[in-house]
Amino acid sequence: NRDSNYITAESGIGYALGIIGGSLMLILLMYPISKRIRFLSMLLPLRYWFGVHMMFGILGPVMILFHSNFHLGSTNSTIALMSMLLVAISGLIGRYIYTNIHHGLYGKRITLNELKLELESKNTELLYIYKLNSNLNKLMSAMEARALKEYTGILKSLVDAASISFNARRLESRLIRTLNRAGNNDETTALPDHEVAKKFINRYTTTLQKIVAFRIYERMFSLWHILHMPLFVMMIITAVIHIFAVHMY
Repeated sequence: NRDSNYITAESGIGYALGIIGGSLMLILLMYPISKRIRFLSMLLPLRYWFGVHMMFGILGPVMILFHSNFHLGSTNSTIALMSMLLVAISGLIGRYIYTNIHHGLYGKRITLNELKLELESKNTELLYIYKLNSNLNKLMSAMEARALKEYTGILKSLVDAASISFNARRLESRLIRTLNRAGNNDETTALPDHEVAKKFINRYTTTLQKIVAFRIYERMFSLWHILHMPLFVMMIITAVIHIFAVHMY
């Protein structure tokens, strides 16, 4: 219903939405500032400032969209709107990356040591299985070496992730064949059934994949930080120019 002009940017509720939405976008600065000013972090814990940042980062752009009545106006208003949308999209991307290197949205940051300890606990479940077959042992060792090696770049890590995913299927099929042979030869009665063994393998390979993915997301998050702040500054500048232009001319 934008062509019905129920809302106009020049007056009434449309004008008010522009003021409120712009103010909310300015308040977004409180989160990075609170990281550097101790008084603010004492006034409100950092995770709550982050919650405010996330909430206003959605409400602000929505209000601005209604303020503009979903129209592209003059050149300066169009540039300001596009800058805001770029920042909002960048924030959503950053939120997705953030949740992959933290325990949930408001949890503490995951560490590589945590993931390594998780891998060790999964590894103990398989100790009595892969000893039955030296090829299983070699394959698992190769997969671990690939997952735990030093970070060498996003593209290389993506290749490592694809390789581990592919080898996870090989590992599972080899394990099933090993269990079948061991069962037929009555080598042991302590082996788990196939479904339990598959669960062991899935938990183990999933942890390996999480380690590789963690390295990728960690690097992506640092690159995202470099991009997000200039976009935000550009949005503030274009918004100030827009406000000045519409009130002066």
